[in-house]
Amino acid sequence: MEDDKLRINLLINNERYPLTISREKEQLYRDAAKQIDNKLNKYRRNFPDFSASRHWAMVALELAFENMSLKDRNDTEPYLEKIRQLTEDLDACMGTDNEEAK
Repeated sequence: MEDDKLRINLLINNERYPLTISREKEQLYRDAAKQIDNKLNKYRRNFPDFSASRHWAMVALELAFENMSLKDRNDTEPYLEKIRQLTEDLDACMGTDNEEAK
């Protein structure tokens, strides 16, 4: 569906990046670009003697770390499996068979 697509230009590190994205994700992309700029500026202030490539590497590391932390925090599968197991145990004790829990 071409109607759902939008052409935007993001400004990151004073350079324009043209993208074609879905309309509903526009704000996420704009916020992501702003986050990258904020992190770059933070590392430039804190480490003025570092090269641009080191600033970019530190931003990439910080974003990757945040991504991995969120991924671990949102992994609910172990909890769902435990709930299934407990439901089966309860059903066995009560003498019922709950097909929806399986």
